[in-house]
Amino acid sequence: MKKNLENLIKLGCVWMCLALNLSCEKDLLNQLPKDSLTEELVWTDKQGALQFVNAIYGNMPSGFDRNYGGWAKGLYILDGATDDGDVSMGWTHSNQLQTGDFLPSNVPWGETWADYYNLIRKANSALENLDRLEDESFRNTLKGEAYFLRAFMYHELLRLYGIKSEGGEPTGVPLIDKSLTLEDDFAIPRASYDEIVDFIISDLDEALGLLPTVGETDAGRATVGAANALKSRVLLYAERWADAAEAANEVIGTDYSLFPDYRTLFLTKNNEEIIYAKKFQFPDKHHHSGKSGSGWDVYNTPNTFKGTSDAGWGGNLPTQNFVDAYDMIDGEPQEESPLFDPNNPFENLDPRFKATVVHDGAMFRGREMELYEGGLEGSPDAFMNTGYFLRKFHDEDLIIYSKSSDQDWIFMRYAEVLLNYAEAQNEASGPDGTVYDAINLIRNRAGMPNLQTGLTKEQMRQKIRNERRIELAFEEHRFFDIRRWGIAEDLLNGPLYGMRIEKDGDNYTYTKFEFETRTFPSKLYVLPIPQNEIDKNPAAKQILGW
Repeated sequence: MKKNLENLIKLGCVWMCLALNLSCEKDLLNQLPKDSLTEELVWTDKQGALQFVNAIYGNMPSGFDRNYGGWAKGLYILDGATDDGDVSMGWTHSNQLQTGDFLPSNVPWGETWADYYNLIRKANSALENLDRLEDESFRNTLKGEAYFLRAFMYHELLRLYGIKSEGGEPTGVPLIDKSLTLEDDFAIPRASYDEIVDFIISDLDEALGLLPTVGETDAGRATVGAANALKSRVLLYAERWADAAEAANEVIGTDYSLFPDYRTLFLTKNNEEIIYAKKFQFPDKHHHSGKSGSGWDVYNTPNTFKGTSDAGWGGNLPTQNFVDAYDMIDGEPQEESPLFDPNNPFENLDPRFKATVVHDGAMFRGREMELYEGGLEGSPDAFMNTGYFLRKFHDEDLIIYSKSSDQDWIFMRYAEVLLNYAEAQNEASGPDGTVYDAINLIRNRAGMPNLQTGLTKEQMRQKIRNERRIELAFEEHRFFDIRRWGIAEDLLNGPLYGMRIEKDGDNYTYTKFEFETRTFPSKLYVLPIPQNEIDKNPAAKQILGW
């Protein structure tokens, strides 16, 4: 047994050294010569220490490059397993994630467990060794970043594999806050949900005392604003409403603002709305490192578009359930607004609809889309499961396969902080003027009118939830929001709908149809710990019936 543990630790050291050689976005990484990577140099040389921390940033899983079975990256995003989306590639494990029809031995995106803990191990090592640097200012900044990164990774683990609970068995994740040695006990049980939340907040408070502001560091690095934004999200998930509102308020009115154009927000690197993002820059780092030509634009383009070597894969597809959530431009729901025309259902919707969704007749990648039956995209062979494709994030000027996609993945942006504040403040104190102000800023940016005044707390809650759904669509918030609100079972035990379009001359008929029936067992509120990880650490018990 001791020999096995010794081998594990040796293997970890090898991976630590390999991590130092990984390529990162240019403003995050300056490489050291490979023959110079000794432990002494790493922790006593500014460049070595910087590169070690950069490797943590560079290997953080994101919606664009989450590890898929060790051979691919980011084939689909988590929204494809919500009521908002479907995934055209039926051969992926998206079908299993949509229904819970899998075992701990084959967990969709289960690689994230080991990926995050490997990065936590690196953050622990950094925090234990950075004091060896002589430059106090430089040392403190890197320590602040390490605290932030460790907090971020525990937040991701907690919302994937843990669940808020009141008493009973621990429902957090194992807490490892130091480098392990052969003398340590490797049987580490789950901590409670609140213990993990408290640990994250403690790390973020440490970071806040050390980090610079957004104008004092390079793009993509942790800042005071990023720490407060993450703090607001973690506390929101934990339902510590007043504290969440306070943390969000530390960001509001400071160094960030809403980018003027919602459509190009996701294509404009380093803009004023971005609080924390994973950086990509072709050719050094892109969405599918190691396979040039792949990435978001290939995975999410209809196969009627041909690139230099192949066609698009279809990708993440919006559902009619999601499209129905858009208000009309008068601020009223579709079923209540006089502006809604069932014979022209895509007109006069919230402008974010056309910035997010590709519908029949829309211009996409230089031509008009034909999603009606018999049209170019109106065939099952074009992966048209729902009658819609996704526009958000697309670089429509990029010829697919000509190069790999390199859009930055935005982990946190100012609009989310405003939504965090609105939800937390409404739950803590009701719909006061500051709640309206936060929501209306977002709506006005999109060209939508203010919310009507005089809403009750429950009415405002529903408005905020729908605003999150629309504003943050396909940014991997919905997957977690419907779980923390406890409504996933209501939404995902039953049919999901698409839009069938028939064309007769110049006349179109639009019919909602059931394209799929899903099930949502209650255990799917969390992912199980992968069985191979349980085998290594049996003390970390499964929860919720897994």
